[in-house]
Amino acid sequence: MTPFIPTSHFFTDPATITQSAAQAFGPVSENEFNLTAKFTSTGAQAFAICKGVVLVQPQGGEVVNLILRPYEQPINGLNIRYFIYRGLKKSDFFSGENVLADGSEVSGFIKGINKSFAGFYKNENVPPFLAKYIGFDPTQQAANLPLDQFFFKDSEYVDNAGQFVEKAETAFELPMVAKGTSLGHFIAGECGIDVVLNYGDYQLPAPNAEFNFDLNYARAAGASISLVTITDEFQKKLVKEQITQFLDVAAFYGFHCGNGSVNINGTATKGEAIYTAAVSKFSTKNKLYLYIQSDRCRSYNFYGNYLINSTDSKSLKLGTVETTLNEQAYQTNGWPLLIDEAAHTPATANNSLFLQLVTDNGANSMLYGQVANMVNATKENFFNAEGLKAPNATDGTPSLFTKTIVLANLAVGGDNGSLNIASFNILIYQGSAYPYILGQETDDQNVTTNILGLPNFFDDVFDQLNATPLLKAAQDNDYAVLSSQKVKLISHYHNNTQLGISALQTLNINDVIETDDPLTPLLKRVTYITEAVDVLNSALSVTGTLTPDTKSNPSVSGAVGSNKTYQLPDAFYYSLQPFTDSAEIINGLQLLAKDGSTPNKIILGLTQVENDLLKALITTNSLINARLFLIDLFEDGNELISAENITYQKYKAGIVGDTVAGELKLYLPATDVMVYSIDRKYHYSKRYSNYMPDLLLDSQFSFINELI
Repeated sequence: MTPFIPTSHFFTDPATITQSAAQAFGPVSENEFNLTAKFTSTGAQAFAICKGVVLVQPQGGEVVNLILRPYEQPINGLNIRYFIYRGLKKSDFFSGENVLADGSEVSGFIKGINKSFAGFYKNENVPPFLAKYIGFDPTQQAANLPLDQFFFKDSEYVDNAGQFVEKAETAFELPMVAKGTSLGHFIAGECGIDVVLNYGDYQLPAPNAEFNFDLNYARAAGASISLVTITDEFQKKLVKEQITQFLDVAAFYGFHCGNGSVNINGTATKGEAIYTAAVSKFSTKNKLYLYIQSDRCRSYNFYGNYLINSTDSKSLKLGTVETTLNEQAYQTNGWPLLIDEAAHTPATANNSLFLQLVTDNGANSMLYGQVANMVNATKENFFNAEGLKAPNATDGTPSLFTKTIVLANLAVGGDNGSLNIASFNILIYQGSAYPYILGQETDDQNVTTNILGLPNFFDDVFDQLNATPLLKAAQDNDYAVLSSQKVKLISHYHNNTQLGISALQTLNINDVIETDDPLTPLLKRVTYITEAVDVLNSALSVTGTLTPDTKSNPSVSGAVGSNKTYQLPDAFYYSLQPFTDSAEIINGLQLLAKDGSTPNKIILGLTQVENDLLKALITTNSLINARLFLIDLFEDGNELISAENITYQKYKAGIVGDTVAGELKLYLPATDVMVYSIDRKYHYSKRYSNYMPDLLLDSQFSFINELI
């Protein structure tokens, strides 16, 4: 993975802010978590942290909030969704119903948008510049409107006296600002700032378990999560998961101290100087936030499969001295994260945090430091199953814990040792199989028990099944790409040999393909595909290496060009290998890489009708965090062999999700959805692959399409 090289502008003059412990980001109690890092300002100018799109919303009275959605990400490889500036002077933006006019005392933001507005009219007969033209129209904007609706506007036109004009609610354009642009002054008093991570530009049908980014949130003086009114324990767990999408602004800037740069009052600042000039102004200046994501993108031990014993909630060992680690739960005040702010001795330039996680020592155990310096990793930021194994006990009993994982983070000198420079680590770990409810059985005593199953190597990877893209490139929806950017892990195998591990994101793609049926000339399909963001190749592999692929795709609905059939990325192609399953002829697909390496992608293709059968299970059973699941239909791992002597795999597709009672359960549609594969890379139903064209690869690696 490319090293992080963050580049940002500090959001104000750091000399003008202070922060008390009560204003800080993070857990307040078991029932409250502050998402906003509040601070007290003397009224200095606010600056754009990065280049981005701006929306201004009322907070109350003469105070406004400003939402900055990054256009250029300040941290490469870790997308920020929003920066929320809370507590700016309304008078720095508007005068009555108009945008403030240009002048010598206005901000760079106001100067820029006035220039653009006048330029649009070629500086002739320029009409009043109404505030609503840049999205500030509180009386027409309900507080429950999604914030994304403003940044991914779907314009609607209505008839006005015989002319079609844009509907008033969407008749605005949000302005772009450059990094470092002055925005307006904070008020003198309590203000705040939020840092929100981006998991993809999509929307889920309501209700759902994700944090609600609406105008209520955008307009508040500060944001927090409260559990006071929630009585159901599983609902509490779900709400607690929402904190993982937020960062402390002190940790955000502290993260720049490694390889990054922060512009502070016009000066590019690096290293420990960032801490001294800016991070030290926050009461959380020495806090390291450790987020551990685990099975199904939930926090570590969400499903209770990492408990040390059944008598308490302890699930790991942690400490600042390797020889004296303490057993503890993965939580701080009951919230799913760990915070280290202790002084480390002896004082060093980097503080080490030592960690052991619970494991079943399975072949698919793996750990990835998405944002972390794991100094003893197997390779780069990965631990594979072998690398995680701790020595057995003297009697041969496997260890309940992994080997000690060493995390290194930047530190500064303190009175009694070295203190962390505020920062954050994100680990992704899979180390103990978790069961799901496959069904139930009743014995002769009329006692009903659950039948449990375990996931395959890529089950539970494809998510956001009922989400839709926020961005529309065209009015038709025959072609759409949805990007789910939360990183997952897959362990790859070939002939029972581990090739390596992929850290990946996923795409859900809707497309159409031409058929030979005049009654239905186009077949609607859905393709689920993985995209690797980082790869660990096994040093023991003699069958090939995995192909890295670090392309990033936005979520978008509608094809930009005329082609509405999904094409594989340039580095990959497929070959056809028809085979017979019973009496049915299956158009087999084999995924290949042009350079001869083993593709790191996993693809699952269904028709839209088949996909809709599976999606209906989510709604019917009120499932949360639902994911696609394939049940093997070949016994004990023994693959099937066709009449043509082709080895293949056959599966039955279903959905696994959390029920409202907190059970992880598998559901199958009434009509079976059968899926095939000949390489465990490309998976497809019979109808999906039936009309796939043959791809002839010439010596220059260009394709000639031949419909079969």
